Amino acid sequence: MKISISDIQFNFWGCKITVSFPFLTIITLLLLIDDSGFVIYGLLAAIIHECGHILAMLIKKCEPREITLRAFDINIIDKNRIKRSYNDDLFILIAGPLFNIIFSFVLFFVYRFYGFNFLIKLIFFNLFIGIFNILPIESLDGGQIFFNLLCRKLSIKISEKFIVLTSFMILMPIAVFGFYILIKSKYNFSLLSLSCYLMGILLLNHKDFYY
Repeated sequence: MKISISDIQFNFWGCKITVSFPFLTIITLLLLIDDSGFVIYGLLAAIIHECGHILAMLIKKCEPREITLRAFDINIIDKNRIKRSYNDDLFILIAGPLFNIIFSFVLFFVYRFYGFNFLIKLIFFNLFIGIFNILPIESLDGGQIFFNLLCRKLSIKISEKFIVLTSFMILMPIAVFGFYILIKSKYNFSLLSLSCYLMGILLLNHKDFYY
């Protein structure tokens, strides 16, 4: 393991994993201010989601070479990224949300047979992350799938503008609804923080788009 001023790096099964301190700081703050346990269940569902992507990459013989977790970016780089076809990309992208949805159904059957109440939240968060990631928002799987489909018919520049505008049109009402949930519940800030986080990524990645 290598620890620097800004990153923690280690190797796992030949894959280089980099975790930035800003990423750890955000996760730590969320855990400290969250009394409901939503953040923990959300993190578990997110891990299951990424396992779906990695499994699909292994099936397509695109073994992960490097995984980077930063404050506004989680990136998985594989050995054959340049050689991948559009169909391979679509398969890998859809595998994450699909894995969440399948996992939630498996947990539901376990819950029905054994009645473990803690599984209810995990089922909900897996369904939420699976369905939410299908939305055509740029940094989500659905947005990348939508962008790939647009690039088959349009230029990259036009496709990029289209996906940015679509992302904001979807995120704005979600943020408003998230604020409404926060006011009503007085503690549930998950949807609001997620929508603001995604809008922050859009603003950072497309600074020139707004001038």
